[in-house]
Amino acid sequence: MPSKQQQESDELDDRDLAYRIAQAVFDRRTELGWSQKQLAEAAGMRQPHVSRLEAARNLPSLDVLSRVAEALGTDLTVCLVPRTTGHASAPAASAPRRTAEGVSR
Repeated sequence: MPSKQQQESDELDDRDLAYRIAQAVFDRRTELGWSQKQLAEAAGMRQPHVSRLEAARNLPSLDVLSRVAEALGTDLTVCLVPRTTGHASAPAASAPRRTAEGVSR
């Protein structure tokens, strides 16, 4: 079970990510000159949901992000980047590695 300090750190990371997503959505929406209602209609959601997304109230699901990205005419990119002060250990020797050609051992 994670320590209280780790839980607080994870919550800060989630809030930071939610804020960065919110800012990117807001910036693109306003760049297009769209209202929240217009984005909501294009993404198949309701305007209050867009408002909550832009207020960074919580992390949106990948489904929501995909619909918003499509509506905004943008690509959704998810990256897994090693941490400089990472908590994860090196991958196990038996774990498959992904390469440009596919999965290798």
